[in-house]
Amino acid sequence: VARAGSILLFDGIFLHRPELREVWDVSVWLEVPFSVSVLRGAGRGPGYGSPDPEADSNRRYVEGQKLYLTECRPQAQATFVVDNSSLDAPHLVS
Repeated sequence: VARAGSILLFDGIFLHRPELREVWDVSVWLEVPFSVSVLRGAGRGPGYGSPDPEADSNRRYVEGQKLYLTECRPQAQATFVVDNSSLDAPHLVS
């Protein structure tokens, strides 16, 4: 149980699903193309998949995200949208 005035920060994918939207007072969507996000994931080290978004090892992630983007429209649901394509220069889109 959080005390009044507390700030809880949640990080994760699929957090703008309809059943969760009313839980958040404020939300942020980080806009990153698959060519960047998959490469970043693979850069974590062995066992994190291929840097190629089209690789079989990335199919579940990429297809799941595409479905989520189409059905849940997180960019439209978020309070803020940040282009995080460049870790050195993120910028507010809306």
